Amino acid sequence: MQFHGLNYYSKQPQKIFDFYKLLGFKVHQEKESDDYFGAALALTNEKEPLLWIWSIPEGENQPCCNNLYFTTNGQVYEIYEKLKSAGVDCPEPVKTSWGGVELIVTDPDGNTVLYT
Repeated sequence: MQFHGLNYYSKQPQKIFDFYKLLGFKVHQEKESDDYFGAALALTNEKEPLLWIWSIPEGENQPCCNNLYFTTNGQVYEIYEKLKSAGVDCPEPVKTSWGGVELIVTDPDGNTVLYT
């Protein structure tokens, strides 16, 4: 079995697409249509895993919660500096009670992106 990617549904897909590009995700596919958003960002390389971003039609609710978690191999502070320099509004990393370091970023839909 192989993990291929995640579907992300939003009422503001262009804003979400732009936000995750700021986080350093690579554009795999631009917006397909005005009828539905249908764009994709690569999480780790040019091909996969992918984050597919879809629009939610008016009057419908967001079907799921989208919370992402990434390990940084001890690079949390470097990720923080990169995000700040890209214009992402995020709090400083915090030391956890168990001795780790975490950076939590909130996307425009209110979902969390956790870096450890």
